[in-house]
Amino acid sequence: MPNTADREGNPYLCGMHPKNRYAEPHDFVGLAAIVPDLASYSITTPDGRSSLDFTHPQAVRLLNKALLIRDYGLKYWDIPEGNLCPGVPGRLDYIHAIGDLLGDDTARTQGAKKGKQPPVFGLDVGTGASLIYPILGHKEYGWRMVGTDVDATSLKVATAIAQFNPGLKNGIIVRKQTDRRAIFRNVILRGEHFTFTMCNPPFFDSAEAARAAAGLKWKKLGVEAAASPTLNFGGQANELWTEGGEPAFLRQMIQESTGFGEQVDWFTTLVSKKGYLKIAEIEFGRHGITQTKVIGIGRGGKLRRILCWKV
Repeated sequence: MPNTADREGNPYLCGMHPKNRYAEPHDFVGLAAIVPDLASYSITTPDGRSSLDFTHPQAVRLLNKALLIRDYGLKYWDIPEGNLCPGVPGRLDYIHAIGDLLGDDTARTQGAKKGKQPPVFGLDVGTGASLIYPILGHKEYGWRMVGTDVDATSLKVATAIAQFNPGLKNGIIVRKQTDRRAIFRNVILRGEHFTFTMCNPPFFDSAEAARAAAGLKWKKLGVEAAASPTLNFGGQANELWTEGGEPAFLRQMIQESTGFGEQVDWFTTLVSKKGYLKIAEIEFGRHGITQTKVIGIGRGGKLRRILCWKV
């Protein structure tokens, strides 16, 4: 697979993307003034810094709400308890990485030089109730976004967020995936063309595996299992696990992408473990896919990869 070296062309692997507005520590006092309930989760770290108690999913949800109101001008954003609540700063890295990917695309660059740069259309597979990737893509870059999901509650909440925010309703569409076994089928419609797709895939192969991972995270945080009955990162079943886990999902995504090569410029997905890239390489070989790229993102001990390919 070409360009699989994680650090190759990725100077921000050990830190946030250079364009990420959240590279500096959060002003938690100022954010609590925007969303007062955030103050309930305020803590002081051993070195005297202000922070939040991130062992509570509610803290992440309220922080997201404050950031989206302050930095992106949203009037309304909220999600039900139990839904996956991805942090805004980390998700913004994925958005900026796609921005770089499109900027490096020769055909698009040549079009821009001729004044013929087409608008960017993105598809977020499994957008969830938070609608976070479409919001960031539209607000940061002006991309037109389609967010898809299979869960009725997530679709209802995401639709409300898109419709009740004037700055989103003309740039984001929420679309139902009617087949839980499909990824691109049914949501890429005849005649549509997307500049890219993106996805934060389910990591686990069962609910038990998700709970075990949560238990390990609690242990690292020094919290006893009896005191931590919930997943601190939240998430509905379809957001966290799928039969066969992430490897099976990745294979299926690559397989399905071969039927939409004329309608999508770049397919992309997050990959949680470096070893899964070998699985993708084998699948690419099976389908004759040769134009691929891996972009490393993350910081500290939490490094992830964005797998990109053209069909």
